[in-house]
Amino acid sequence: MRYRLQRKEAYALPNILGNKSFPVHTYRWRDIAASDDRNALEACLQGTSDQGDYRIIDTREAQTE
Repeated sequence: MRYRLQRKEAYALPNILGNKSFPVHTYRWRDIAASDDRNALEACLQGTSDQGDYRIIDTREAQTE
């Protein structure tokens, strides 16, 4: 599959300094759908209010870098 639809998820990395726990709050991208047709994935996003929490990546661009 060429295109991947991803969702941003909150994530806490464990971080222990001395004898205390101080988690680092961040986010990561998780795949939720894959397709060879970008328009089909864009249609899945229609009507979602939080567009910033989703992205579509092209896996061929990652291979050429």
